[in-house]
Amino acid sequence: MESGYGNIAHGAWHLRQLLQSAQEQAFPGCKIGQIPVWTSWPGGRGAFSSSIAFLCAASKKISPAEAADKLSAFLPERDALFSSCKRCAGYLNFYPSLRWYAACAASLLQSASFSAWRLTEEDFGFFAFSSPSVQELQRAFVRLCSVLRGCRAEGMLDLPCPPSALALLKNPQELALLFSLARLADAKGQSILPALLETARAFHRLYDSRRVWSPDSRLTTARAALYLACAAGMQKALQQTDLLPKEILKI
Repeated sequence: MESGYGNIAHGAWHLRQLLQSAQEQAFPGCKIGQIPVWTSWPGGRGAFSSSIAFLCAASKKISPAEAADKLSAFLPERDALFSSCKRCAGYLNFYPSLRWYAACAASLLQSASFSAWRLTEEDFGFFAFSSPSVQELQRAFVRLCSVLRGCRAEGMLDLPCPPSALALLKNPQELALLFSLARLADAKGQSILPALLETARAFHRLYDSRRVWSPDSRLTTARAALYLACAAGMQKALQQTDLLPKEILKI
């Protein structure tokens, strides 16, 4: 598997290669410059999206829907990164494959660094002096720290987590958290806070719908690892936005 496979930047690069090839075959001679690609949540699923059909349509004076149809004829039904492509009013939405999600989890775990094991509500002053959005983030992070303490106490974090275990992360809530974590890792500047909120809410939805423990020990290990990756990503982003002072981590 090539370097960077399980991240947003590589996904965007890969999609631009597919779209450029399709555009050259569907619309020879059409010059549109940089192909627009971004991440979105159509239908509640994480996707890589593009409005290239609108640019081709404007150049050829046809409808975006017709341009999307022509482009789709030269796009693969699926490949190692994308499991499917859906058209929506001219937009093209590409849904990552489970293989990409497993690689994403492995990449996040490889760079995970978490130290807030003992953090509790008291360390944030019971959230008394924060805005509602910051309080939401702080509550989510405190809850996540508590969950991880439980996982560590029960030995869930001591078990090996091979790629075959990460490949078991398949339900919508697990995939949504992984996708939000990939977006958080890619976020910079003013985009960090919205990405943090998205991640916090994805964590709550997963924790409220699925227990960490599973009859399948490999899935238990994978879920515990996913929470560790989530905590590491949130801790880094909270520190980048000065919402988690370093002094708190020295308790």
